[in-house]
Amino acid sequence: MKVNPSQLPDAAFWEVPRSLRGALAQLIDAPPTDIALTNSTSYGISLIAQGLDLDDGDEVLLVDGDFPATVLPWLTRAGIRIRFLEGTNGHLGPELLEAALGPRTRVFCTSWVFSFYGTRVDLGALGDVCRRHGIIFVVNGSQGVGAQPLSTTGLPIDALSSCGFKWLCGPYATGFCWIRDELRARLQNPVPNWLRAAPTDLNDEISYKLSDDPSAAAFDVFCTANFLNYLPWIASIEHLLSFGLESVAAHDQRLVQQLVDGLPDSYRLLSPREPNARSTLVLLTHGDTARNHEVFDRLAAAGIDVALRGNNVRIAPHLYNSAREIDAVLEVLTDVA
Repeated sequence: MKVNPSQLPDAAFWEVPRSLRGALAQLIDAPPTDIALTNSTSYGISLIAQGLDLDDGDEVLLVDGDFPATVLPWLTRAGIRIRFLEGTNGHLGPELLEAALGPRTRVFCTSWVFSFYGTRVDLGALGDVCRRHGIIFVVNGSQGVGAQPLSTTGLPIDALSSCGFKWLCGPYATGFCWIRDELRARLQNPVPNWLRAAPTDLNDEISYKLSDDPSAAAFDVFCTANFLNYLPWIASIEHLLSFGLESVAAHDQRLVQQLVDGLPDSYRLLSPREPNARSTLVLLTHGDTARNHEVFDRLAAAGIDVALRGNNVRIAPHLYNSAREIDAVLEVLTDVA
C-alpha cells in the first residue's frame, strides 16, 4: 500500500476501518456500531467531555491520583464543576463512590486500572451505583483492555476509551472508544470526516452531505484509512483473540503471582496482593526509596524493561513474557537488595 499506492483499491479506505472495528467489537463483546476509532485514550474521553449535553453547574466526579488522560479532557469544558475523590490511593469501592456523590453529580470518570497504584476497580459494582443515581459512567480502560477479559454486554458503564499500544500490543497513535447508543444520542460535535460523505467508489461524484448513520463511526478520528497503523493493530488483536483473553489473563496473573511471592524482604509491595483487586501492574519500592533509581538502572542494564512511576518501580508482565524472565527480575532485585 505504501510502495505502490496507485494499486490501492478504493474499497480499502472502508474495508480496513471496518475490519478493525469488527476485531475490537469481538474483543470487548460489543456491536461494531458502538465503536469509534481514535488515536488515543484522551481522544475518546474528550469526545464525551466536550460533546455531552451538560448544563452550567453540573458536576463531574474524578479520582485524585488518576492518570492525566482521564482528567484533563474534563478540565477544559466550560461551565461544569469538577470535583475530586481524594485520598483513595487507588482503592475505590461502591460505598465510597456512593458517599461522594452530590446532588449535581452527572458524570463519574475513572480508570479501570490505576497506573500509579496497580489497583483494578470493580466496574460492575461502581456502575451499579451510577445506574441507581442516573449518573453517566465513563472508563479509561488503557491499563486493562487486552490484559483482562471484558464484556460490555450487560456491564453498567456508558463509555470505555483505550489506547492500542499498551496491552493490545498495537502501534502508537491507535485507540478506540466504545460508546453506548443512549450516550451517543446525547453527544454533540460529531467529526465531519470526509469518509462519512464519500461514496465507496471514489470515481463517483463526491457528496457534501454527511451520512445520517447514528453509529459511533460519526465520532471517528480523521482519516481512518490509517493503513500503516491499523493493519498491524488488527493483526495484534487477532493474535490476542486466538489465545482468548481468559488464557492471556491467566498467564499474566501466574507471572504476577510469581513476582509477588518471590519479592525479597528488602522491598515493599505497593500494588494489591489479593487477586480480586490487582491488575497486571506490579508496583514496588525498595525499603530505602532513594535506591529505586538504582533498582531501575540495574534492571535496565540486565536488559529488563520496567518503568519508574511516582519514583516507584513498576513491572508489567504480559503474554510475551515467561516464568524464566520473572526469575531474572527477582535475581536482579535480590542482588540490589
